[in-house]
Amino acid sequence: MATPTQPVRPSVMRKVFLGLGIAVLFIGLLLILYFAQPDPLARDVHLVPQHESNTVVLTLLLPEGAGGQVLAHYTEHLAWLPNIGRNSRPEDRDSNAWTNDYAVGYWLSGPPEDLPDMLRQLKVVFDPIDLPQEFAETERDIILREYDWRIANNPDAQAAEEMDAFLYDGNTIAASVIGTPEQIKALTYDDAKAFQAETHRPERARLVVVGDISEAKLRRTMEAVGFPDLDANREDIAPPPFTLAAPEARILHYPDPNAAPRMTWRKVVALPEPVDFDLLEAQTALARDILDTNLPGGLAGPLRFDAFVTKSFGISIVPINEQHIELIFSAEPDKGIGFAVLQSAFEAALATSAEGVPTATDERVRERFKGFWPDWSDDDKTAQWMANYTLSRVSVLREPKTERQMRKLDAQIDAADINSILAALAGPGRTAIAFIGTDPSP
Repeated sequence: MATPTQPVRPSVMRKVFLGLGIAVLFIGLLLILYFAQPDPLARDVHLVPQHESNTVVLTLLLPEGAGGQVLAHYTEHLAWLPNIGRNSRPEDRDSNAWTNDYAVGYWLSGPPEDLPDMLRQLKVVFDPIDLPQEFAETERDIILREYDWRIANNPDAQAAEEMDAFLYDGNTIAASVIGTPEQIKALTYDDAKAFQAETHRPERARLVVVGDISEAKLRRTMEAVGFPDLDANREDIAPPPFTLAAPEARILHYPDPNAAPRMTWRKVVALPEPVDFDLLEAQTALARDILDTNLPGGLAGPLRFDAFVTKSFGISIVPINEQHIELIFSAEPDKGIGFAVLQSAFEAALATSAEGVPTATDERVRERFKGFWPDWSDDDKTAQWMANYTLSRVSVLREPKTERQMRKLDAQIDAADINSILAALAGPGRTAIAFIGTDPSP
């Protein structure tokens, strides 16, 4: 016998319809909020707010592309000339443009109310270069004078250029940014105009904005002044690949009688496995701090305080990419110490450090290493740190991490990572050694 269907009570139906009504209303509100949101900034506009700073700094970066750093440097000069001419703001004559191994950069700074004018001036670099021929030739002469000032009478700069070419052999970053006088004299205005047309396009650009500005105001101002949409036809950019040439060592001599005797020792090595670039930068910074101490495993004891081999020294370890790092060591020999003894003592101390960092040393240096990071609880210090970090990453064509991602990196560093880095530095690689000045004890 069938069970009779129980009638649904009106109170239950009311609750059902009320629940459905609330759900529909909630979804409607979500849709309204979603479509009411302003369009986000282009993904290649990196904003780091610094509230109450009363300053905004704009940096536009473009990858160099084919043609070489020397032509990129010359083009950068010509592309920026309209912004330092007679019609520019007086403060823009203190603006800057630069070229590094990866990109060309242009920057302006000023109070927030000047943002429209700064954006208008910054986008001038996308316009075709249109200068009198004599201006272009004069700018080439300025680069020649820049070479004389930076390189011609500077043995350290000469050594750096020659060491770069050897250590990075076969890679884009082996080339000099400023070049030689012969390369500079060979630059032509037509080549620069063609290079600018090929490389200075919005779809290749990245913009870093730091200062007292909100995302909404920046977006509105960019639209109001007609700043190009950097996401339209966007081109993916990345650092050029790096391949380490065969292990080899080279010694360079710069016997300038007026230079204080000193040694620069550089080595590029490959790591066993690739490591996230930001994590690797933190790991190499910690490894550098360990080597810079007089604690067991450091270099200061065997080189300064125990054996008096050096008067002073400086050291850095930096990542080139996710799997290659470089050690740079510079030192002045102590009294009566010759170049050969200095080199031998350093290499022996480095080999000892590669045997492993004592736990006590690691713990003490890790405590000091907290200064590598900002005080994450201080908004102003965090904002400044993130601004510097973001610009440094975009300047080498890398995508910066968020603050939340960066906060997690410190917990990922352990002693095994540091020992692996030190072991790699003592292993096979490409080494360049420059002796500057007269050997104190030949």
